[in-house]
Amino acid sequence: MSFFKKLAQLFTGGGSVSNRRMLTIYVLSRRCNEPLSTDVDLLNTLSQAEEADATYYTRKVIQSSGANRCFSQVEVELWFNASRNLSRHEVHGGKWLTEDEYNAEVERFNRSPEEDDEPGEHEAQNPKPSN
Repeated sequence: MSFFKKLAQLFTGGGSVSNRRMLTIYVLSRRCNEPLSTDVDLLNTLSQAEEADATYYTRKVIQSSGANRCFSQVEVELWFNASRNLSRHEVHGGKWLTEDEYNAEVERFNRSPEEDDEPGEHEAQNPKPSN
């Protein structure tokens, strides 16, 4: 390894943490039924954990967008091992989502109410009065 690569690793922590710096987490707000996401900076936001089964800990509070005049917060607690890999999570006020579940929820959330209705559905339920 060249001198400059070793020097760069000294300042960047090269190799001790994988190449990923950010971890994206996805949740669904229980109150607003809104999908939310945020990033966790694995190099700057983690603290030493007090639990024996984890090395690092962080807590994030994710605010909903306020769409549909609904406001909520979802609290996420994350525990990591020594390699900064997620080992455990707890979600308060919401539900943990995978990336695929999040994408499906975003699509559902952005769909207009008219798109959810089948054509002619309202006509069958509310027939026009005949004169």
